[in-house]
Amino acid sequence: MRWFRSNARERILRDVSFEKRGQILSGGGTMYTRDSRFSHPIANDGGGGHGRNGVLIIIMLFVLLVGGIFAFGYFSSERGQRGVQNFISLVNEWTFDPISDFFSGVFATGSGDYFSTKTNSSSTKRGIDLEDFRAIAGETFPEGQNFDLLYDIEYYNVPAGSSYQGDFSCYFNTSKEDSPSLERRDGDIISSDSEIIRKGSTTYCRIPGEFTEGLDGAYTFYGSFSFDFQTEDAVLPVYFIPGELADSLGDTDFFDAYDLNIRQSDLEVVYNGEPLSIAIGVGGEGEEQQPVILRGGETSSFNTVGITLTNEWNGDIASLDSLTLYLPDGILLSEELNGEPHAGCPLISAGKDGRRNMYILDESAREELFTNYIQNNAFFGKSNYRTFQCWIEVEEDFLGDAPYVVKEYEIDVAYHYQTQERRETISIVSRGDPLVVQQDVIS
Repeated sequence: MRWFRSNARERILRDVSFEKRGQILSGGGTMYTRDSRFSHPIANDGGGGHGRNGVLIIIMLFVLLVGGIFAFGYFSSERGQRGVQNFISLVNEWTFDPISDFFSGVFATGSGDYFSTKTNSSSTKRGIDLEDFRAIAGETFPEGQNFDLLYDIEYYNVPAGSSYQGDFSCYFNTSKEDSPSLERRDGDIISSDSEIIRKGSTTYCRIPGEFTEGLDGAYTFYGSFSFDFQTEDAVLPVYFIPGELADSLGDTDFFDAYDLNIRQSDLEVVYNGEPLSIAIGVGGEGEEQQPVILRGGETSSFNTVGITLTNEWNGDIASLDSLTLYLPDGILLSEELNGEPHAGCPLISAGKDGRRNMYILDESAREELFTNYIQNNAFFGKSNYRTFQCWIEVEEDFLGDAPYVVKEYEIDVAYHYQTQERRETISIVSRGDPLVVQQDVIS
């Protein structure tokens, strides 16, 4: 009997492994835990953990199944197809265009061949712009049906009653692949005011039904317009001093010496938020800052007037129609130093405007400038600025007996500006497919 009990105890102990005091004791299919209230272990069924793991796996598989069915249903729907098409349309805008513009800006900053402006804080934007381009009767249409898209135009700090000549465009591509088979189809423009843009006027893009025959899926429609505009009264106050005064001042700042309370940053053209900004600068004796030092005789100084045109908005310059520079009486552009009009100094004399000397863009230089620097993509990306710099000559009696003279340079520019394209993604449904039109509320 004692031998029998001993063998039974050994068989039990062989199946039990003792770990640290108070931890789980495992043996075969039974786990033992020590309860502090008792001196002997308490047995627990070891199969519970495996059961819980199985339940978690089943739940995860169920969630994945539900998510997969939802994703399949979403991407098979018109809304899902529009979402995918919108994403594809945004890839270039979110990635390549901003990167290109960033490096273009870095290049401009590094090159330093531009003059800056100061912004009028009370008029950060002036003009008209395309805020939205949207279908007015939902986002889903059957193939072969006409539908309209509305140009939503915003007016920024423009005089009441202002009107602009608009040139509208809208289109879509029948192929969503970037391949030679891509076909552009332009919509028809419908305007309540002969494409004159003014507050209260309405303009639509109509997509004819025949353009969507045989199509099925989500397509992106693009809309934009150009308008005539002017950036006027860009004025720079310019201080002139004789060379003798400059020599006597040495390293002393002229504006401090005369208690004028003026900093170099004050001597900049004010930018009022137009699509195209105008900056004016001066140059002479190796520096591009004021005052302008005038010397005569054998030590004649060579001074310049500089102009920088900058595209401040997100659109493009459709055409540069005119640029007029007004210089004070007694200051001329030097024909000897500038030579024939060219891209670096494209201006020619246009006579007098009162007591001011007037210069305009030479026609051949204007065409060259527009083709080479505005329409084309230059530098690392789309160049958003262009600088001209012309030599000036000053009449001998310009200063008279005054220690310094203050005059003004002024520039006006007329141009057509192309707004940034806006887009609307629309589902075209084949005949026989279910059609669900989500009606928009028109306020």
